[in-house]
Amino acid sequence: MNQKNDSAASSTLSRSTLRGCRRVTREQPPLLRNSTSNPFEEKNFDVPIPVSATEEPTDVQILHVDDDPQVLELTREFLERTDDQFSVIGETSAVEGLNRLQEEEVDCIISDYDMPNTDGLEFLAIVREQYPDLPFILYTAKGSEEVASEAISAGVTEYMQKEASTEQYEILANRVRNAVERYRSQQQFWNALSWYHRLVEQDIAGVFILQDGEFVYVNEQLANILGYMRSELLGEPPHSIASTPSDEEVLSDLMDAVDDRNYTFNRTFTGERADGTEVPVEVHGGSIHYGGEPACVGILWRTADS
Repeated sequence: MNQKNDSAASSTLSRSTLRGCRRVTREQPPLLRNSTSNPFEEKNFDVPIPVSATEEPTDVQILHVDDDPQVLELTREFLERTDDQFSVIGETSAVEGLNRLQEEEVDCIISDYDMPNTDGLEFLAIVREQYPDLPFILYTAKGSEEVASEAISAGVTEYMQKEASTEQYEILANRVRNAVERYRSQQQFWNALSWYHRLVEQDIAGVFILQDGEFVYVNEQLANILGYMRSELLGEPPHSIASTPSDEEVLSDLMDAVDDRNYTFNRTFTGERADGTEVPVEVHGGSIHYGGEPACVGILWRTADS
């Protein structure tokens, strides 16, 4: 049955090529391209991330490493008072900090620089080997331009010098909050990207995009389900895979998603394969933008009856 979801929230994900994916900057997000031997013009499109994939935790677990227990307690008290979503764990050495990092989920590390045995920069280098993107704030009373430069080169997220005023804790809290928000957004992006990679390119389900009344993208699994080559489906109208007039009506409803950004659908119909045999399928989807123009994306798979 058609569903109008006026409150549907969606994000968008772009991807340049799902095969051989590489890290990219947030300023230049990758784009998913239609990879086929058919001589259709290659286009870029944005794919909506499911709302459940974009939900973020609210609590923030902070690991604070400093060889001075009084500094640990004072910082914990101010940070947790500043933001009730903060929970601060204190450790007095880099070794203890690493052990705690292995045991618990940590969203951000705050570390002193001048510590015995292993200093803050050495601690940062060890953390980066296992957690290359985890927010790490070097928070020290004995900093210098040289230390700051080395920290930046080693991949520190923020560098901050301790001060005598209590205002520094508000600044520190803001930096923690911003760093964790960026980190979670990045993790969300890559998790969603991995999900779409598996879905589109690893034959988990059939994926298609409709625009201007025709298929402009189909993946290999969709072609396999319907018994076609991918190039045979591109440029064809959706009713070309319908078995009966009533199934054609179901597929024509998909085009409503093109004009309504909040439109979603979940329908079953009987498809007709290239050899004329029937295949019961289910399709889910909604509206997207493809090449800067409205379109609809759908995910299709065989039902249990088939």
